[in-house]
Amino acid sequence: MFKHPKRFVIPSLVTAAVASVALAACGGSDDSSSTAELAKYVPADAPVFIEGTVQPEGDLAADVDSITEKLTGETLGDTIKQAIASSNESDIDFEADVKPWLGESAGLFTTFDLGSLSSGSLTEAAMTAAVDSKSGAVTALAKDEQPFGLVAQTTDVDAAEAFIDKVSKEDGGATDGEYEGFSYKVSKDDDSVVGIVDDNVVASSDEDVFKAMVDASKGDSLDGTDAFSSVADKAADDSLLNVYLSNDALTSTGVEGGYDLGGFYKALGLDLEGTGMIISLVPDEDEISIRGVNGGSSELESGDPSELIKTFPANTVFATGSGDVGANATKVMEALNKEGIKGVLKPGELDKFLDQISQQGIDVRSLIENLETVGLFVSGDSVKSLGGALVATSSDIKPIESSLKAFSSLMALADDADVKPLGGGMTGFRVSTDQLPGRPIVIAVGKDRLVIAVGMPAARQALKQSGTPLSASPAFQAADESIPGDGIDMFGDPTALADLISGVAGGDPSASKATEILGKFEYLASGSGEEDNSFELNLGLKD
Repeated sequence: MFKHPKRFVIPSLVTAAVASVALAACGGSDDSSSTAELAKYVPADAPVFIEGTVQPEGDLAADVDSITEKLTGETLGDTIKQAIASSNESDIDFEADVKPWLGESAGLFTTFDLGSLSSGSLTEAAMTAAVDSKSGAVTALAKDEQPFGLVAQTTDVDAAEAFIDKVSKEDGGATDGEYEGFSYKVSKDDDSVVGIVDDNVVASSDEDVFKAMVDASKGDSLDGTDAFSSVADKAADDSLLNVYLSNDALTSTGVEGGYDLGGFYKALGLDLEGTGMIISLVPDEDEISIRGVNGGSSELESGDPSELIKTFPANTVFATGSGDVGANATKVMEALNKEGIKGVLKPGELDKFLDQISQQGIDVRSLIENLETVGLFVSGDSVKSLGGALVATSSDIKPIESSLKAFSSLMALADDADVKPLGGGMTGFRVSTDQLPGRPIVIAVGKDRLVIAVGMPAARQALKQSGTPLSASPAFQAADESIPGDGIDMFGDPTALADLISGVAGGDPSASKATEILGKFEYLASGSGEEDNSFELNLGLKD
C-alpha cells in the first residue's frame, strides 16, 4: 500500500509487531491463548505461522531488556524506537501513531509452498530482516513476492483506523474495498492491503490473501486443524515468540525436489502426516532458550550421549553426540533396503552392497548393530593446536579391534613413512599428511571404543580419557545444568571459538565484531526428550 511496500507496509503498518518478528526479540505469551486466537485468521493450509506479544510486561519485559542490554548496551524498546525514528521516509511516530492502538499480540504467516525451496523457484526467503546501512531502519526485503498476511490485536479501533488513514494519505491515496462486511484499502502501487477485521489490524500482500484471512476467521482456519491444535498448547511459558511449522509442508519439499520419502518414513516408523511442530523463543535474565515440540511420532530411540561427551577434553570448543546409534542405524538400513529412495536407491540394493562388503571379511551389519553412542569433538587452545575426534562406543569391539590389528601389521611390513602402526599399547595406525604437520590422522581402538582423531593428544584423550575431562569445565557444567531431562547432546564454548577466530583473523573489523559478540556468551547447549518429542537449545550469557 505504500512506496517500497515491503519496506513500509510491514515494518511501519504494525511497526512494533513486525519489528519484534524481524529482530526476534520482542514477543511471546505465557500460554497458548493468544497463539490460537490469532491463528483464527490464518488459512488452514499455511505452512508457517509466527506469533508474539509486541508489548511485553512484567518479568518477560525485564528478561528481554536484560538480554538486549547485555548484548547491545540498550533495551530492546529503545533500539526499536531509534530504528523507527531514524527512518526519514515516513512521518509515522511510534508513540503518537502506533502505541495508542497496538494490542498485546501480533502474528505473521506465509502461504508459499515450502516445496519451492527444494525446486529452486524461491531464490530467497519470502521475507528477510535487514538493517538499512544508511538510516538503520528495520526493513523487509521480498525478492519473490511470496504471499503473506499479518494480524495485530488492537486496543483502540478508532486510533487504528486513523493510523491506516494517515499511512494511506502519506502514500498518495489508496483504493477502497469491502469483503464480507469488512472494509479495507488497496495500494495503488503494489496491491498490498490493510484493513480492520474483528477489531484487529490485518495487512496482506494482496486482496486474495486478505479475503482468505476473512474466510479463515469464519471457519476453515489454522486453529481448527489437528496439526496446529495438538502442539499450540505446548508452546513454552513466557515465550518471546512462537513459530508453528507444518510437517506436511516440510515433507513435501522432498517430493517437489524429486525425492519421495513417504514410504521410507513409514518403514522407519515415522508418522508426520497431519502433524506440526511448535518452536518457542524464551528469554531469561542470563539465557536465550529455543524450545520445541514435534507433534509427529517416531519409533527411533533417543539415547543419552552426555556420559561420553563428558569424557572429551576440557578445552573442547564444540562437541555433539547421539545415543542408541546401532539400533537407530539398523532401523534406517532396514527401511532403506525395503523402500529405497526414488531416483537414488532401489529396494534391495543396500543389502546387495552390504553383502559384497561382507565377502571381503567386514561384517558391516554386525558392526553397526553393536554401536552404542557416537560423539564428535573439536578441541584446542589455538589454531596450531586444533584437533578433534570421532568416538564410537560398541557393545562388542572385538571385530573392529581384530581388523585394525591386522591392518596395523600390514602397515609395519610395508614400512610406509606416511602410515605407521601405533605404539604405547594402542591398537591402530596413524597417517601423517603435509596438510596437518605434527597432527596425524589416528585410527585406534581400545576397551569399548573406536576413535578416529586428528592429532595424538586428541586420540589419547578420546581413547584413554587422559588429561582433564570436559566435565571439569565451568562452561560445560553450566551448559549441562541448563538442559533438563535426558542430558546434553551438544555443547559449544563461544569464548573459545572467539579466541580461535581472533587468532586467525587478526585485526579484521568484521571478525573483531564477531568475537566481541561471541565473547558475551558462556555456553551453547542442546538436548532432547524421547517421551514428548521435545528439544531445547540454550545460549547462556555471561554475567
